[in-house]
Amino acid sequence: MTGKKADSPSREIKTSLNRRILRSTILNILIVVIVCCVIMALAMQSLANNILLDSLQPMVRQSAKTVEANIHMLADRMITIAGDPRMSSAPSPADTQANRQTVLTEAAEIYELYTIALYGLDGRLLQGTEGAPESLESGFFALLQETDNLTTESSTIFQGKLGVTMGMPVKEDGETALYVVGVYKYDTLNDVISGINLGRHGMAYMVNREGTVTGHPNQSLVLSGSTLAQLSSGDQRAVGRVTTGETGAVEIPIDGETMLVAFSPIRGTQWSLVLQVPKADYGSFINGAMMLAVLAAFAVLAVSILLVLRLARSISQPVRAVTDRMVALSGGDLHTEVLPVQSGDELEVLTKTLGDTVESVNRYISDIQQVLTQVAGGNLRVEPQVDYRGDFTLIRSSLTAILQSMNETISGLRAASGRLAEMSEELNGQSGQLYQASMEQNQSTAELVDEVSHVKERLSSVTESSGQTRLKTEEIAQRVREANTRMSSLSGAMDDISANAQEITKIAKAIEDIAFQTSILAINASVEAARAGNAGKGFAVVADEVKQLATRSAEAAQSATDMVSSTRSIIRTGVELTADTAVSLRDISAVTDQIGGITDQLAAAVQGQERAIAIMEDHIGTISAIADRNLQNASGTEQSSGLLAREAEALRAQVSRFVVKEEGER
Repeated sequence: MTGKKADSPSREIKTSLNRRILRSTILNILIVVIVCCVIMALAMQSLANNILLDSLQPMVRQSAKTVEANIHMLADRMITIAGDPRMSSAPSPADTQANRQTVLTEAAEIYELYTIALYGLDGRLLQGTEGAPESLESGFFALLQETDNLTTESSTIFQGKLGVTMGMPVKEDGETALYVVGVYKYDTLNDVISGINLGRHGMAYMVNREGTVTGHPNQSLVLSGSTLAQLSSGDQRAVGRVTTGETGAVEIPIDGETMLVAFSPIRGTQWSLVLQVPKADYGSFINGAMMLAVLAAFAVLAVSILLVLRLARSISQPVRAVTDRMVALSGGDLHTEVLPVQSGDELEVLTKTLGDTVESVNRYISDIQQVLTQVAGGNLRVEPQVDYRGDFTLIRSSLTAILQSMNETISGLRAASGRLAEMSEELNGQSGQLYQASMEQNQSTAELVDEVSHVKERLSSVTESSGQTRLKTEEIAQRVREANTRMSSLSGAMDDISANAQEITKIAKAIEDIAFQTSILAINASVEAARAGNAGKGFAVVADEVKQLATRSAEAAQSATDMVSSTRSIIRTGVELTADTAVSLRDISAVTDQIGGITDQLAAAVQGQERAIAIMEDHIGTISAIADRNLQNASGTEQSSGLLAREAEALRAQVSRFVVKEEGER
């Protein structure tokens, strides 16, 4: 048994069930704890954020109300100043101006104003304390006219200093007569903003509808014209909600740090109050709660591990005993007793079932061994003797089927061996005939190869003759093209001669005309010489000579004209013959081209025949090779048929030693 285990190292226990249960359970619990801790951390973070953001909104509303109350206090002072009876017109303009100046001076001293002044309905300064601007800012003045009530300027910068500018119409008989405008010192508003503290690093500041900072604990940011976009690192979501006068809270990153930002409008002004608190100020409380939850989770994990370890031991020990027996069984040990387990659960049933299984397997194997031993001795009439149960009945059915199959196979082999012996003798005779036929086929193939070679040689000579014919045809075509060229030149020369003959005819006609005129002149000269008498006799002789010369010139011209006409007729005949000759040459050239085409077709056909002969030669070579192989195979078949006959006799002798069931016994 030990040897068997050593021979099967793959079946050794590498990890105990106890460890696997403990490891898997711890891993599962650890994963659950980690996932729960992560979910709890995320949930606590989200819950803390929501709580902080929800709590910041009432805080910022309350803080905005505090700022609003201080601004209302300043507004009440402006209302008091505008409603002072001394602002009304006195009997004399001088008294009115003096009374108003007294009110302005007292207000500046009592209410800590940078300056206070009265402005007309056109926004220009009427009178005021030192530092009052000559005219009101156009936007503020337009808003003051539009509301016709207490108005606060959106900007808090006044002449390079921080202050709150407020204006109020002064009424006379229910109509606005002028405007009183004062600039409060920024200290009052700054005290309120600086007094709003949340967390360790929280702060409050104000912005107007344009997003410009109007109040901040760091007054340099207000004086420099800083914007909400700069303070919020360009977060457009927060800027848009603040500048539209919403109330709310958001979480945004500013300079790499997460900030909780709450905002609310200050009623009666164009400002909004913004509370900005670093989230890290509350991080310690959140982290402490998370750490406490994680420690509690790991404590529960430790207790769970102890309980699982105890349960794993109670299961793993009986399972180990059953496993050892199963390992021994897999190694071929069918005799070691299975130790029972008295646990009253599935393990007890498992051990008992394993013992019954080992006993049944022993019986079945013994029966199979007895059947196989009989079969090995040649006895195929043996049958299984053990009662197989359950799925093991398949083994009995398989043994019966195997025995029956072997009986049928051996019986068939007996009959087949006899038929095989007869067929081998027949095959031996047919192999001799096949060998003789293969030799005749080989000889016929050789004769066919010789005949194809002769045909190929004759086609080669035809190809050579076609090539020579093609060369001669091309030579004839070249000579015909040259004759065509020369005939074209001759035709051109004859056309030139015809043209020259026409010119000669014109010249001869001109000579006839000159001779005719000369003859008339000679006649006239003869008439004049006759009139002159003796003095004109010499002139008459000259005139007679001239007349004769004219007559001969006319005759010569007429002869030249006749000769030219005859020449033109001959030339015309030559041109016609030249044209006919050119047509004949062109016909000869066309026939030559046709002969060349026929020669090319003949050459192509001969080349196609040569290719076909070459392919046929290859196929005949293949057939010759196949014939050679057939001859060799026929020779081998003849030898193999003799061996087959001897093997058939040996097979018949081997099959005859088996004892099989007869047809009636099955």
